[in-house]
Amino acid sequence: MGPSVPPAMMRALLLLLALSSTSLAHARSWCANPIWVHEWGVQVFDAAGRPTNPIALPSWFHRGATPPIGIAPVRNLPPDTGVRTLPVLHFYAPRAGNGPIPLGLEVGFRSGDAAVWFPQVDHLNPARDANSPRAARAREQLVAARAALDTMRGARTPTAIVEDPTRQLIWHDLALRTRPVQRPHASRTDWVDALRGFDDALWVNRGTESERFVFYEAPTREGVALELARGSTWAAGRRHVVVRNRGTHAVHDVIVTHREGSAVFVFHAPSIPAGRSAGFVVEDHRVSDVARATRGHLRAALVDSGQPRMPRDWQWSLDSCVMMRDPAVPVESASGHRLYAHEVDAILDVWSAQLFDQPGTTIVYREDTTYLDQQMPVSIYTDMFHYVELRRTGLALWRGVSLP
Repeated sequence: MGPSVPPAMMRALLLLLALSSTSLAHARSWCANPIWVHEWGVQVFDAAGRPTNPIALPSWFHRGATPPIGIAPVRNLPPDTGVRTLPVLHFYAPRAGNGPIPLGLEVGFRSGDAAVWFPQVDHLNPARDANSPRAARAREQLVAARAALDTMRGARTPTAIVEDPTRQLIWHDLALRTRPVQRPHASRTDWVDALRGFDDALWVNRGTESERFVFYEAPTREGVALELARGSTWAAGRRHVVVRNRGTHAVHDVIVTHREGSAVFVFHAPSIPAGRSAGFVVEDHRVSDVARATRGHLRAALVDSGQPRMPRDWQWSLDSCVMMRDPAVPVESASGHRLYAHEVDAILDVWSAQLFDQPGTTIVYREDTTYLDQQMPVSIYTDMFHYVELRRTGLALWRGVSLP
């Protein structure tokens, strides 16, 4: 029996956290240390282009329970004023050290209510409030208050910056460590076991819960961004098909897989801008090496070829030195989509059959990172000693498609 498939994740994403080996060594007094945050997820649409219901999740994931309160948020930690108690402090270790590294996380959903998450949150904000005009106005005030922090450095009160009112899931203080603080829940889900095998990823600890990832999911009113039509030269035996992007953002790494008996046809489009189209003749795209044309092609598009695994010997330079960090100012935009090789392999091991091996026609595409930032906004906070670099990969699967 093959690995069980994780939830179809209408808008379900896993936040995987990895840190450089010297991340706790404040070896240079003015350089913060990187936290690389990698997020990925798969959204599934049915033949009509509607999001499908998710497959069962582990029973210990949280579903709407009232979260505890009273956790001090990471955003209230002191800012980097340029003065350190010990200007130079060296730590050498093959891993991140014994931690903990504080991390705050806030997640919003523009098109639905948060439904499932792990670990437990500190505050759950209903979508009716988070997505209201009042919340949007309050966020504008919050963004302005953050921008003014440079003139208040070292003088602001700990409560000067509040949580983002447009976010639904709020984790005030997650502790990142190389080892779990608590015994992880017993798992009977293959994809959870696979992610726990990411040895370089840090464990996320909160209260009585420890896991190698943060999970969040919400039903969505989003529809598939693409539509198919016959091209102007369509003829029997020369089927000209046009793939049109009717969405508001570009889509990327589009793969159309069509099966007719033993014949398999695969079409690739690197990118289709919003409102534009890409066409192909089905018969011109028959392939013999299906795995290379599908799984192999997507893997090459997702793996960071320049850094296919977490660096174990991070070195600062004049270009990479980040300083004067304020924990009240979060990272809210992705810097790219490419992931580590073991992350992409895990995605493909779980999802490859659903993405590429189904009868008929399936279409896979990668959502633009700016679209993800808008549809599912995140705010990630950490202390003055660290900075966050966020990567986001969101795949969409449209299955049961009928050729026009």
